[in-house]
Amino acid sequence: MPPEALDVSLLDDPQAPILRAFTVLSALRLQWAGVLILNLGLDPRGAAVSHAANIAGAVCLSLEPDPALLRNALRSGACDFIVNTLDEALRAIKNEVRKRRPLSVGLEGNPSTVLDEIVERGVAPELFTGPVAHPEAAAHFRVLGALILPFDDPAAISAAGALEEFLSTHPWQLRTFAFTTAAELRAFDARALTLIPTEDRLRRQWLVSASRIFPRERHRVLWLTEEEAHTLGSIHEDV
Repeated sequence: MPPEALDVSLLDDPQAPILRAFTVLSALRLQWAGVLILNLGLDPRGAAVSHAANIAGAVCLSLEPDPALLRNALRSGACDFIVNTLDEALRAIKNEVRKRRPLSVGLEGNPSTVLDEIVERGVAPELFTGPVAHPEAAAHFRVLGALILPFDDPAAISAAGALEEFLSTHPWQLRTFAFTTAAELRAFDARALTLIPTEDRLRRQWLVSASRIFPRERHRVLWLTEEEAHTLGSIHEDV
């Protein structure tokens, strides 16, 4: 008998944090094409944000001092490429913002130094996310109109709070379904797309993007209502 859908909050699964980050972005803004996200760090949290930004259609610049994390981000697809100078990053970013195409760039360097340069160059991200170590930069970008996530100050947005508020109006739970072959997973994704309403851009975009981001995975994580989970669980028995 195939395994039933499980609550993936109990699982160490790379899909779940990316889907959560993408859901937060979707809750904050309907359209991210042509938008710059400035992301500090490419640890698992930062890599999830970079992946989610790409799915949402944004341009994401991630600052990371650790070459190993940059290499991991490149291998996993969290970054499309990595650069060593802000000039290189800005050349790529400006073009894709103008063309409203997604791009994720990793910049190796000391975040404090690069942030000072970004401020001096007049770069204005519309979302600034990262650890609490750079409140001055957060304050500067906030004045320019940026959303701040998840800096620990009263003016910042809570990622957990944004997700909780969004899910309060969507009766979804995070579920996972496992398969033995890639063909079974592709068939499941196709059937899930027929079940999810056409106006549900978030979940449909996730299903389409997940197969690209995780080409070697043999399971799928997605938000489902109880009824949808039951229906897909029944379908899964025939996959």
